[in-house]
Amino acid sequence: MFFEDWRGYLIAGFSLVWIANIYMSLFGFLRQNLKAEKIEAKIKNIEYNDLKN
Repeated sequence: MFFEDWRGYLIAGFSLVWIANIYMSLFGFLRQNLKAEKIEAKIKNIEYNDLKN
């Protein structure tokens, strides 16, 4: 770390939270995109089945 006293622990604590927030944001964004793609695929499948019949 940069500092060997209490300031190092403080910086490490904030950086840990910051990195965790980045990972959670990326996970949420990825999950949202996958959900949207799944819904689009389901809609296209329904439209295809309607046209087929």
